[in-house]
Amino acid sequence: MKRKLLVIIKNKWFLGFLLITATLGIFGSQEIIYMTRQYMAGDTPWNSTPRQLNGRVVFSEHYSMHPGHYTFTQKLGIATKVDVKKMFGKTPAERKKEFAEYSTIRTQSPVGFLAPDFELETTTGETVRLSDKRGQIAVFMFVAMTCPPARTQVDLWKGLHEKYDAKDVQIFFIYSRERHAGERGYRELKETTSTSERMTHARMLSEITAVPVAVDPIDERTLKDYGMVPNAAFIIDREGFVVFKSQWADIRKIDQVLQQLLVSEELNKTNQG
Repeated sequence: MKRKLLVIIKNKWFLGFLLITATLGIFGSQEIIYMTRQYMAGDTPWNSTPRQLNGRVVFSEHYSMHPGHYTFTQKLGIATKVDVKKMFGKTPAERKKEFAEYSTIRTQSPVGFLAPDFELETTTGETVRLSDKRGQIAVFMFVAMTCPPARTQVDLWKGLHEKYDAKDVQIFFIYSRERHAGERGYRELKETTSTSERMTHARMLSEITAVPVAVDPIDERTLKDYGMVPNAAFIIDREGFVVFKSQWADIRKIDQVLQQLLVSEELNKTNQG
């Protein structure tokens, strides 16, 4: 009996469930259910093998629930920063609208096609124009101070930014709408109602990251062009075509695609030489 008990206790799923229950029990049953789902969720299968489309190397899109590729500690941090009751309490109309917005990631800016151009101001007063980056690989992620998955990724992208030569790979963030303003982990941050207010929040983000931050205007023209997902990531090749997109940014996949893309370029040069 003791041996069986020890086996159960050593099981990471069992311990995870106990930890969730003990940590979040004070918040109510909805939080426990939500966190249990997050902890049990695995990453959505993704085929990392490059393929040819319209004469260029591209990679399969990655669509997933955002908790799938995070550690338990990261998932816990994400869940405890939002008002889960508010998420559960949405009306059917609100849920339908949210689903419709998130679904645009599948139709907007398709892989293998020319990426929508944009011209955005950065937190340092510079201009980021996607078409100016032809000849380089552009990698960007949509972020906000009140989007927990984005904040988790921001910390991880520091290494990515340092790893690649800026002459070859341009990495930057695009600051878009706030997602959980005023909620549990972001009481001091409110919804932005103007581009200048959004710029103020973006500058706060710039203080904690070395990655350049460009700001999408309050009309959200860039977010609309690329799909209304708060933490989507994109890779644009040297000719300005979308070669990879991820519904929820995952630095591991971004890094993997970049490495394979650069290797593919070298092979093409060798074959042509």
